[in-house]
Amino acid sequence: QQKGDFMEQKEQLNTNNLQKLKEIFLQPKQELSSIKIQLEDFDSPKWEYYHSPGKIDHTKVWIQKFMNDEQGAFEECCQAISHQMTFYSVIYLVFPYLVEKIARDFEHYDKETLVRYISELGVSLSVDCPLNTQGKYEGADISGLENDTLRKIYVTGTVQTDDTVLENYQLSIQKFQLLIKHFLSRHIKALGRMDKMTKTMFALAVLAAFGNRNDAFLFLMPEIDECIGVGCNRCDFCDEESLEFSNKKAMSVIKQRGPAEDNWDGVNFEDTYLWFGDFLELMQGKSLAKHLPYYFGTFCCPECGNEAEVRTFMDY
Repeated sequence: QQKGDFMEQKEQLNTNNLQKLKEIFLQPKQELSSIKIQLEDFDSPKWEYYHSPGKIDHTKVWIQKFMNDEQGAFEECCQAISHQMTFYSVIYLVFPYLVEKIARDFEHYDKETLVRYISELGVSLSVDCPLNTQGKYEGADISGLENDTLRKIYVTGTVQTDDTVLENYQLSIQKFQLLIKHFLSRHIKALGRMDKMTKTMFALAVLAAFGNRNDAFLFLMPEIDECIGVGCNRCDFCDEESLEFSNKKAMSVIKQRGPAEDNWDGVNFEDTYLWFGDFLELMQGKSLAKHLPYYFGTFCCPECGNEAEVRTFMDY
Protein backbone atom coordinates (compact mmCIF):
# COMPACT_ATOMS: atom_id res chain seq x y z
CA GLN A 1 0.00 0.00 0.00
CA GLN A 2 2.84 2.40 0.90
CA LYS A 3 4.57 1.74 -2.44
CA GLY A 4 1.30 2.29 -4.27
CA ASP A 5 0.77 5.62 -2.52
CA PHE A 6 4.33 6.66 -3.39
CA MET A 7 3.88 5.82 -7.08
CA GLU A 8 0.56 7.66 -7.15
CA GLN A 9 2.19 10.72 -5.58
CA LYS A 10 5.07 10.57 -8.10
CA GLU A 11 2.64 10.34 -11.02
CA GLN A 12 0.71 13.33 -9.69
CA LEU A 13 3.93 15.36 -9.41
CA ASN A 14 4.85 14.47 -13.00
CA THR A 15 1.39 15.51 -14.17
CA ASN A 16 1.66 18.83 -12.33
CA ASN A 17 5.13 19.48 -13.78
CA LEU A 18 3.99 18.66 -17.30
CA GLN A 19 1.12 21.10 -16.96
CA LYS A 20 3.49 23.84 -15.77
CA LEU A 21 5.88 23.10 -18.64
CA LYS A 22 3.07 23.26 -21.19
CA GLU A 23 1.99 26.64 -19.87
CA ILE A 24 5.57 27.95 -20.05
CA PHE A 25 6.73 26.49 -23.36
CA LEU A 26 3.59 26.02 -25.42
CA GLN A 27 1.77 29.25 -24.66
CA PRO A 28 4.17 32.17 -25.37
CA LYS A 29 2.74 35.41 -24.04
CA GLN A 30 4.99 37.78 -26.03
CA GLU A 31 5.71 38.39 -29.68
CA LEU A 32 9.31 38.01 -30.81
CA SER A 33 9.38 41.67 -31.81
CA SER A 34 8.57 42.74 -28.23
CA ILE A 35 12.19 42.35 -27.08
CA LYS A 36 14.40 45.05 -28.55
CA ILE A 37 18.12 44.39 -28.92
CA GLN A 38 20.69 47.04 -29.75
CA LEU A 39 23.29 45.47 -32.03
CA GLU A 40 26.84 46.76 -31.80
CA ASP A 41 27.88 48.61 -34.98
CA PHE A 42 30.62 46.85 -36.92
CA ASP A 43 32.75 50.00 -36.86
CA SER A 44 32.55 50.25 -33.07
CA PRO A 45 35.95 50.05 -31.33
CA LYS A 46 34.40 47.71 -28.77
CA TRP A 47 34.93 44.76 -31.12
CA GLU A 48 38.63 44.97 -30.39
CA TYR A 49 38.00 44.49 -26.67
CA TYR A 50 36.63 40.97 -26.98
CA HIS A 51 38.49 37.70 -27.36
CA SER A 52 37.83 35.44 -30.38
CA PRO A 53 39.53 32.34 -31.83
CA GLY A 54 40.53 34.20 -35.01
CA LYS A 55 40.71 37.71 -36.40
CA ILE A 56 37.75 39.80 -35.27
CA ASP A 57 37.34 41.27 -38.77
CA HIS A 58 36.73 37.77 -40.12
CA THR A 59 34.02 37.24 -37.50
CA LYS A 60 32.28 40.45 -38.53
CA VAL A 61 32.37 39.37 -42.18
CA TRP A 62 30.71 36.04 -41.34
CA ILE A 63 27.99 37.82 -39.34
CA GLN A 64 27.26 40.05 -42.32
CA LYS A 65 27.11 37.01 -44.58
CA PHE A 66 24.66 35.30 -42.23
CA MET A 67 22.50 38.42 -42.14
CA ASN A 68 22.45 38.13 -45.95
CA ASP A 69 21.51 34.42 -45.85
CA GLU A 70 24.81 33.11 -47.21
CA GLN A 71 25.04 29.34 -46.85
CA GLY A 72 27.47 28.12 -44.20
CA ALA A 73 27.78 31.52 -42.53
CA PHE A 74 25.80 30.55 -39.44
CA GLU A 75 28.15 27.68 -38.63
CA GLU A 76 31.16 29.97 -39.02
CA CYS A 77 29.60 32.47 -36.61
CA CYS A 78 29.04 29.73 -34.03
CA GLN A 79 32.66 28.64 -34.42
CA ALA A 80 33.70 32.20 -33.61
CA ILE A 81 31.98 32.11 -30.22
CA SER A 82 32.45 28.49 -29.12
CA HIS A 83 35.23 26.89 -31.17
CA GLN A 84 36.08 23.48 -29.68
CA MET A 85 33.73 24.22 -26.75
CA THR A 86 35.99 27.06 -25.59
CA PHE A 87 34.58 30.29 -24.18
CA TYR A 88 35.33 33.45 -26.16
CA SER A 89 34.08 36.76 -24.82
CA VAL A 90 33.13 37.92 -28.33
CA ILE A 91 29.95 35.89 -27.76
CA TYR A 92 28.59 39.01 -26.02
CA LEU A 93 28.61 40.85 -29.36
CA VAL A 94 27.91 38.01 -31.79
CA PHE A 95 25.10 36.13 -30.02
CA PRO A 96 22.66 39.09 -30.21
CA TYR A 97 23.17 39.32 -33.99
CA LEU A 98 22.40 35.63 -34.50
CA VAL A 99 19.30 35.66 -32.31
CA GLU A 100 18.00 38.88 -33.88
CA LYS A 101 18.38 37.50 -37.43
CA ILE A 102 16.64 34.20 -36.62
CA ALA A 103 13.82 35.94 -34.77
CA ARG A 104 13.35 38.43 -37.61
CA ASP A 105 13.05 35.70 -40.25
CA PHE A 106 11.38 33.12 -37.99
CA GLU A 107 8.34 32.76 -40.26
CA HIS A 108 10.49 32.06 -43.34
CA TYR A 109 12.54 29.18 -41.92
CA ASP A 110 11.38 25.57 -42.12
CA LYS A 111 11.23 23.65 -38.84
CA GLU A 112 14.36 21.59 -39.59
CA THR A 113 16.42 24.76 -40.05
CA LEU A 114 15.03 26.27 -36.86
CA VAL A 115 15.87 23.11 -34.89
CA ARG A 116 19.44 23.29 -36.20
CA TYR A 117 19.81 26.99 -35.41
CA ILE A 118 18.33 26.69 -31.92
CA SER A 119 20.47 23.64 -31.12
CA GLU A 120 23.69 25.31 -32.30
CA LEU A 121 22.95 28.50 -30.38
CA GLY A 122 22.29 26.39 -27.29
CA VAL A 123 25.69 24.75 -27.64
CA SER A 124 27.34 28.17 -27.89
CA LEU A 125 25.43 29.47 -24.88
CA SER A 126 26.32 26.44 -22.76
CA VAL A 127 30.00 27.26 -23.21
CA ASP A 128 29.46 30.48 -21.22
CA CYS A 129 29.21 28.68 -17.88
CA PRO A 130 31.28 28.73 -14.66
CA LEU A 131 32.69 25.24 -15.29
CA ASN A 132 34.17 26.42 -18.57
CA THR A 133 35.18 29.99 -17.75
CA GLN A 134 36.78 29.64 -14.31
CA GLY A 135 40.43 30.58 -14.26
CA LYS A 136 40.37 32.45 -17.56
CA TYR A 137 40.79 35.82 -15.92
CA GLU A 138 43.76 35.19 -13.67
CA GLY A 139 45.97 38.26 -13.60
CA ALA A 140 43.18 40.65 -14.59
CA ASP A 141 42.22 43.45 -12.23
CA ILE A 142 38.67 42.47 -11.28
CA SER A 143 38.55 44.22 -7.92
CA GLY A 144 35.26 45.94 -7.24
CA LEU A 145 33.31 43.99 -9.86
CA GLU A 146 30.42 42.16 -8.22
CA ASN A 147 28.67 40.72 -11.26
CA ASP A 148 30.37 37.51 -12.40
CA THR A 149 29.51 38.30 -16.00
CA LEU A 150 31.48 41.55 -15.81
CA ARG A 151 34.54 39.49 -14.92
CA LYS A 152 34.39 37.74 -18.26
CA ILE A 153 35.02 40.79 -20.41
CA TYR A 154 38.73 41.28 -20.63
CA VAL A 155 41.55 42.34 -22.90
CA THR A 156 45.06 41.05 -22.24
CA GLY A 157 44.79 41.32 -18.50
CA THR A 158 42.41 44.27 -18.20
CA VAL A 159 38.68 44.11 -17.75
CA GLN A 160 36.18 46.15 -19.74
CA THR A 161 33.00 47.00 -17.80
CA ASP A 162 30.47 47.82 -20.46
CA ASP A 163 26.93 47.56 -19.12
CA THR A 164 25.33 48.23 -22.52
CA VAL A 165 26.98 45.20 -24.12
CA LEU A 166 26.04 42.98 -21.18
CA GLU A 167 22.47 44.25 -21.10
CA ASN A 168 22.00 43.48 -24.79
CA TYR A 169 23.57 40.06 -24.34
CA GLN A 170 21.07 39.28 -21.58
CA LEU A 171 18.23 40.63 -23.72
CA SER A 172 19.33 38.36 -26.56
CA ILE A 173 19.16 35.38 -24.21
CA GLN A 174 15.61 36.38 -23.25
CA LYS A 175 14.74 36.66 -26.94
CA PHE A 176 16.33 33.26 -27.54
CA GLN A 177 14.09 31.84 -24.81
CA LEU A 178 11.06 33.39 -26.46
CA LEU A 179 12.15 32.05 -29.84
CA ILE A 180 12.28 28.55 -28.35
CA LYS A 181 8.77 28.96 -26.94
CA HIS A 182 7.37 30.08 -30.28
CA PHE A 183 9.01 27.14 -32.00
CA LEU A 184 7.68 24.60 -29.50
CA SER A 185 4.17 26.07 -29.53
CA ARG A 186 4.02 25.28 -33.25
CA HIS A 187 6.28 22.32 -33.84
CA ILE A 188 6.59 20.22 -30.67
CA LYS A 189 4.82 17.25 -32.29
CA ALA A 190 7.11 17.40 -35.32
CA LEU A 191 10.12 17.65 -32.99
CA GLY A 192 8.93 14.53 -31.19
CA ARG A 193 9.09 12.60 -34.47
CA MET A 194 12.69 13.60 -35.19
CA ASP A 195 15.64 11.30 -34.47
CA LYS A 196 16.97 10.76 -30.97
CA MET A 197 20.14 12.86 -31.30
CA THR A 198 18.25 15.80 -32.83
CA LYS A 199 15.82 15.81 -29.91
CA THR A 200 18.64 15.46 -27.38
CA MET A 201 20.60 18.41 -28.79
CA PHE A 202 17.47 20.58 -28.90
CA ALA A 203 16.65 19.68 -25.30
CA LEU A 204 20.17 20.63 -24.20
CA ALA A 205 19.76 23.97 -25.97
CA VAL A 206 16.63 24.53 -23.87
CA LEU A 207 18.58 23.58 -20.75
CA ALA A 208 21.33 26.08 -21.64
CA ALA A 209 18.83 28.84 -22.37
CA PHE A 210 16.56 28.43 -19.36
CA GLY A 211 18.41 26.40 -16.76
CA ASN A 212 21.75 25.30 -15.37
CA ARG A 213 24.39 25.90 -18.05
CA ASN A 214 26.95 23.81 -16.17
CA ASP A 215 24.69 20.79 -16.66
CA ALA A 216 24.09 21.62 -20.32
CA PHE A 217 27.86 21.91 -20.84
CA LEU A 218 28.55 18.56 -19.14
CA PHE A 219 25.82 16.77 -21.09
CA LEU A 220 27.08 18.00 -24.47
CA MET A 221 29.01 14.88 -25.36
CA PRO A 222 28.73 12.63 -28.41
CA GLU A 223 27.75 9.49 -26.47
CA ILE A 224 25.35 11.07 -23.97
CA ASP A 225 22.71 8.40 -24.67
CA GLU A 226 25.23 5.55 -24.72
CA CYS A 227 27.72 5.91 -21.89
CA ILE A 228 29.12 8.15 -19.15
CA GLY A 229 32.77 9.16 -19.11
CA VAL A 230 34.19 9.71 -15.62
CA GLY A 231 37.49 10.86 -14.17
CA CYS A 232 38.60 11.51 -10.60
CA ASN A 233 40.13 14.87 -9.69
CA ARG A 234 41.79 13.36 -6.62
CA CYS A 235 43.74 10.64 -8.40
CA ASP A 236 44.57 9.49 -11.93
CA PHE A 237 41.50 7.29 -12.42
CA CYS A 238 39.78 7.81 -15.77
CA ASP A 239 37.20 5.68 -17.57
CA GLU A 240 35.60 7.01 -20.72
CA GLU A 241 34.07 3.79 -22.06
CA SER A 242 33.02 1.18 -19.45
CA LEU A 243 29.91 2.86 -18.04
CA GLU A 244 27.58 1.93 -20.88
CA PHE A 245 23.84 2.21 -20.36
CA SER A 246 23.36 -1.08 -22.22
CA ASN A 247 25.53 -2.87 -19.64
CA LYS A 248 23.48 -3.12 -16.43
CA LYS A 249 26.33 -4.75 -14.50
CA ALA A 250 28.74 -1.93 -15.36
CA MET A 251 26.16 0.71 -14.51
CA SER A 252 25.45 -0.89 -11.13
CA VAL A 253 28.50 0.95 -9.70
CA ILE A 254 26.40 4.13 -9.87
CA LYS A 255 23.82 4.65 -7.15
CA GLN A 256 20.90 6.10 -9.06
CA ARG A 257 19.15 9.13 -7.68
CA GLY A 258 15.54 8.55 -6.68
CA PRO A 259 12.57 10.77 -7.48
CA ALA A 260 13.08 14.50 -6.86
CA GLU A 261 12.69 15.36 -3.19
CA ASP A 262 11.09 18.77 -3.81
CA ASN A 263 8.21 20.02 -5.92
CA TRP A 264 9.18 22.19 -8.88
CA ASP A 265 7.74 25.69 -8.55
CA GLY A 266 7.50 26.26 -12.30
CA VAL A 267 9.72 29.34 -12.03
CA ASN A 268 13.27 28.37 -11.01
CA PHE A 269 15.06 26.25 -13.63
CA GLU A 270 18.39 26.03 -11.79
CA ASP A 271 17.80 22.53 -10.33
CA THR A 272 17.83 20.48 -13.53
CA TYR A 273 16.57 17.31 -11.87
CA LEU A 274 13.31 18.95 -10.80
CA TRP A 275 12.05 19.74 -14.30
CA PHE A 276 14.28 18.52 -17.15
CA GLY A 277 13.11 14.91 -17.14
CA ASP A 278 9.50 16.01 -17.50
CA PHE A 279 10.47 18.43 -20.27
CA LEU A 280 12.16 15.56 -22.12
CA GLU A 281 8.96 13.53 -21.85
CA LEU A 282 6.97 16.49 -23.13
CA MET A 283 9.05 16.51 -26.33
CA GLN A 284 9.23 12.71 -26.59
CA GLY A 285 12.86 12.50 -25.51
CA LYS A 286 12.36 9.57 -23.14
CA SER A 287 15.70 7.95 -23.99
CA LEU A 288 17.70 10.67 -22.23
CA ALA A 289 15.05 11.11 -19.53
CA LYS A 290 15.47 7.54 -18.29
CA HIS A 291 19.23 8.11 -17.93
CA LEU A 292 18.98 11.22 -15.73
CA PRO A 293 18.91 9.22 -12.44
CA TYR A 294 22.40 7.97 -13.38
CA TYR A 295 23.77 11.41 -14.27
CA PHE A 296 22.43 12.79 -11.00
CA GLY A 297 23.39 9.69 -9.04
CA THR A 298 26.47 8.93 -6.93
CA PHE A 299 29.74 7.31 -7.97
CA CYS A 300 32.70 6.10 -5.90
CA CYS A 301 36.18 6.16 -7.41
CA PRO A 302 37.46 2.54 -7.41
CA GLU A 303 41.05 3.69 -6.87
CA CYS A 304 40.94 6.32 -4.12
CA GLY A 305 37.43 5.97 -2.68
CA ASN A 306 36.37 9.51 -3.54
CA GLU A 307 32.56 9.52 -3.54
CA ALA A 308 30.49 12.29 -5.12
CA GLU A 309 27.79 13.07 -7.66
CA VAL A 310 28.40 11.57 -11.08
CA ARG A 311 28.44 15.06 -12.62
CA THR A 312 31.47 15.89 -10.47
CA PHE A 313 33.35 13.00 -12.07
CA MET A 314 32.25 14.14 -15.53
CA ASP A 315 34.16 17.40 -15.07
CA TYR A 316 37.66 16.04 -15.45
